[in-house]
Amino acid sequence: MSFYWPQLLWLLAIPAFFLLGEIVRRAGVAFTYPKILRARAGRRSLRLESDNPKSKIQNPKSSRPRVLLYLGLALAIAACARPQWGRIEEPVFDQSREILIALDLSRSMDATDVKPTRLDRARLLVSGLLSDLKGERVGLIVFAGTAFLQSPLSSDYEILRDFLPLMDTKYLPQGGTDYTALLNSALGSFSQGDGADRFLIILSDGEANDDTWRTLVDKLKERNIRVVSLGVGTEAGSIMPDGAGGLIKDERGAVVLSKLESKTLRELAEATTGVYADASSWVNLAEIIEQTVATGRKGAFREENRVRLAERYQWPLAAALLLLAFSYWFEFPVRPKNRAIRLAPQKKHPANVAQTAKSAPPPLA
Repeated sequence: MSFYWPQLLWLLAIPAFFLLGEIVRRAGVAFTYPKILRARAGRRSLRLESDNPKSKIQNPKSSRPRVLLYLGLALAIAACARPQWGRIEEPVFDQSREILIALDLSRSMDATDVKPTRLDRARLLVSGLLSDLKGERVGLIVFAGTAFLQSPLSSDYEILRDFLPLMDTKYLPQGGTDYTALLNSALGSFSQGDGADRFLIILSDGEANDDTWRTLVDKLKERNIRVVSLGVGTEAGSIMPDGAGGLIKDERGAVVLSKLESKTLRELAEATTGVYADASSWVNLAEIIEQTVATGRKGAFREENRVRLAERYQWPLAAALLLLAFSYWFEFPVRPKNRAIRLAPQKKHPANVAQTAKSAPPPLA
């Protein structure tokens, strides 16, 4: 038998200390005041007894310490330490796929050529993707003129669902589309092992600001990272609102028209044997997952049996509760309520009756 938290067993010294103290106290009282009787009230009786071992009036139960109480506390502490014995085999499902979702938060994602907006469509695509995944570790990167990891790789998809509504084009202070910063952040966010299939899903509408991202393609291949590009926008484009009811204008005062520029997205997908998809209309996420995530051989589910120790805290806990109940019932003093005591009438002796009659005064004339 072993304990999951063996350090808690040090707490057993507490009931042992109080038990020893009670034994010493009872022994001291018995020998210090040998002639003093103790009244012990029961539920239906009242009796006098002494703790003095030399006294004739003695109840063996009265001199016993509250063993049930301290034994129950000791078992409760042992239950908190989580005793474990016996072995249990249980199946474990391991999913070694890793997926990083890169969400473009540049100001052009507020364009309305994709309803309701490009950013809203991207968020809906991410939500649908999370609903179809099962066990993959997923993380979130946000990027514009810079990039950083918003949510590390995790199998808890609720974290990403909580982050998505908070993502807007004002979230990052620097505008633009810096794919170099995005790829550097992605390379540092994936795990360092070699046993996982890795996928970088980019949802964006624009080209890179420069071509320095091309120097990172070889590193993506070395790490077995495939890029899945989703172009959010249309070639016809849309004017860009400024968020205050107006439109964004350039230096000459002309209204800015934002179009989907898919060149960088396509090149990244082709260079890493990934997939590019046009997300201007609603895409079938199940097919994209089938073409990308589900194609990884290393990332398939692997079932294996894991052996662990069985938790047995229930047994000492049940015994502790039972002993504490018995202790409350038998070992703690009773506080009886006020009761009326009826005394039986005493019978007078005949000699006493005659003596009373002689001493009575004569009746008055």
